[in-house]
Amino acid sequence: MPRGSDFEPLRCLTGLDEHQFQDLFWRYRQDYDRGTLDGAAYWQRVAQASGKQFSNEQIQELIAGDIALWTHPDATLLNWARDLHNRGVKTAILSDMPRDLALYLRRKAAWLRYFDHAVLSSEVGLVKPQTGIYEACLKGLKVRAEETLFIDDNPANVEGARALGIHAVRFESALQLAADVQRFGLPGFAASESMGESSPA
Repeated sequence: MPRGSDFEPLRCLTGLDEHQFQDLFWRYRQDYDRGTLDGAAYWQRVAQASGKQFSNEQIQELIAGDIALWTHPDATLLNWARDLHNRGVKTAILSDMPRDLALYLRRKAAWLRYFDHAVLSSEVGLVKPQTGIYEACLKGLKVRAEETLFIDDNPANVEGARALGIHAVRFESALQLAADVQRFGLPGFAASESMGESSPA
């Protein structure tokens, strides 16, 4: 999850104040992540709700800026995922993301090869914590719920996984996660205090 300051370039493009931007950015986000809205329609909704008009050029800049927010996964956690994959541990990405971002990552993100499967919300028309999105991931990995560990920073998503019998850990910091995963028989990883509250991916 990007930090608050990471959203500032995007907020400046909209011309909205901080409170209004955060409200409207998230208000329609599930429909964008689910694929119900494409990028142009999503940003038009934001514009209309704020009483503004965004030009086609602005919308393309907003889509590109939004993609840039989410394309810098934490290096330590990504290296850990790579190490797990290389040890033969099945790994997957289960992520809410709009179609624009999903297409970009499918084309550009070489690190996707560290994962055996990726379930991206806009490709399946579901978002966390809907039951079906977890089931799609289990099916893709060919594993049972009780054989799986799910990691997410959103408590509702963690509880959604647990409701299906999936082991789940809430991500709060890299240090906390490094300790928590060891009780599931997974190798830990080196995490420093400076990593703080950085997001898992």
